[in-house]
Amino acid sequence: MALALTEPLSGALHELLAARSLRERNRELVLELVAAGNRGEVNHLTRHWAGAAETGGHTLPDGLGLTLESVVADHDVVALRATARAEGAAWSLAAELRFDAAGRVEQCHDLLVAKTAAG
Repeated sequence: MALALTEPLSGALHELLAARSLRERNRELVLELVAAGNRGEVNHLTRHWAGAAETGGHTLPDGLGLTLESVVADHDVVALRATARAEGAAWSLAAELRFDAAGRVEQCHDLLVAKTAAG
């Protein structure tokens, strides 16, 4: 028996594929934010280190690097855990980003904890 698009199974499959596509898109957007931060661009993940520049914009410390430890995406939310290093210091960063339908960051909640020499 051939399935038609009106069959309940095809609707469930469509929802499953759409949700997977949304998760993958949002996960890729977070990976792009990490890469942009590593290039020295100020964004939702690097704003803690942004200082005012003489030109009126914002600048990040030289050598700021984000190392992604884990990332989990579910629907429009992506949670990540990363280690940030700059100027001899290190921090643990946990963030939850919510994206709108166009792929823009709608909300960002994060926690930044300085790592000690022993930890």
